[in-house]
Amino acid sequence: MATRVDAYIWAIRLTKTRSAAGAACRGGHVRVNGIAAKPAQPVVPGDEIRVRLAGHERIVEVTKTINKRVSAPLAAECFIDRSPLPPPKEILASQPRRDRGAGRPTKRERRQLDRLRDSSLLVAFLAAVVLLVGGCSDDQPADPNKPNTPEAPAQAGSGPFFGKCGGVTLEEVNRITGFGGLTETVNNTSVCEWDTTGSRTGAVASFNWYRGSPIGREEANVKLSRDVTNKLEIDGHQGFIGYTQSGQICEVGIGFGADFFEWSIRGDAARARPIEQICDAARELATLSIERAS
Repeated sequence: MATRVDAYIWAIRLTKTRSAAGAACRGGHVRVNGIAAKPAQPVVPGDEIRVRLAGHERIVEVTKTINKRVSAPLAAECFIDRSPLPPPKEILASQPRRDRGAGRPTKRERRQLDRLRDSSLLVAFLAAVVLLVGGCSDDQPADPNKPNTPEAPAQAGSGPFFGKCGGVTLEEVNRITGFGGLTETVNNTSVCEWDTTGSRTGAVASFNWYRGSPIGREEANVKLSRDVTNKLEIDGHQGFIGYTQSGQICEVGIGFGADFFEWSIRGDAARARPIEQICDAARELATLSIERAS
């Protein structure tokens, strides 16, 4: 029996209110089987749900569908929690905090906070601080003609412009995936989605463009949720590919500096095909997006 995803994540206590669950869906913070979910998206046992709230991502596998809020012990019987472990307290303590009353952060400040939340970038930041302190000391640099200053890190959002829907057309998505009958259901500045049924119960393809978001965090999430995850390189650009045969889903993520994009292809479970075919389609679409980026 299927139930709405907004009702389900509220019922299992991932959000405090039903309205908050709906808002998370409308804001693009909820994904079902790798695809951005609307509030009315149906979920059934076996589906994977990712919910990003307050900078943390919860990953759960549906084992029992409910649409009424229950106690925490009963809610725990309705899903398998596959969420990644939280970062160490030392990392959390070192993250910057905004003063109360300072207002909402600007886009630039949000990008900076997002970079610092990634542990690998945090280490690089601390290393830069050490170099900067060293440059202010009385020690002379080895080369007096070369200033002893650290190299500036890459700015978030410094990657290329991918154009509408990753630079591909509906006809190309239909041809490359081999699904046929795909129609465009979502089209905005960062996400495009194509669906064969209009309710995401069949085959689905999606393109997501993440500005100022570290690809390492997304790769870690895919490793937790997919049977196989491997490194991938396309035209000199590094990324990852993750897939699950039983779920008929394959995801390809490619990084560009502090940006990355992701192609996610999910086949129709009623007409299962080899996962290699689905991944070949994801790789081909990713290659087109790279070639057509500006």
